[in-house]
Amino acid sequence: MKRPPLFLRIKIHERKVLPGCWLPLFLLLPLAIVLLVVLSPVILVAIIILRVRGRGKQLPLVLRITFGVLCSMRGIRAACDLLCSTPGLRVDVSSRNERVHISVI
Repeated sequence: MKRPPLFLRIKIHERKVLPGCWLPLFLLLPLAIVLLVVLSPVILVAIIILRVRGRGKQLPLVLRITFGVLCSMRGIRAACDLLCSTPGLRVDVSSRNERVHISVI
């Protein structure tokens, strides 16, 4: 069974070594879910108003597909699988003077 990531560690090296920042992702995930639940009626009302006024067909195709995927069970499952596959991800970006290290734990 896959587990969602717990922490995001960001460390920035410039000329001096700065302390890293640990972000608790397990606290941000419930906040994101609540935000999605709260905003979904607003998005639905906006889409209905645009359809009634005849501008619904003018909505970008990407927006309509994204809303359809977010409201389907397959879309929720795919987002969960994507989120659960991120532990172990490491990103290192460096230039001459700076280095940024991001790791998902």
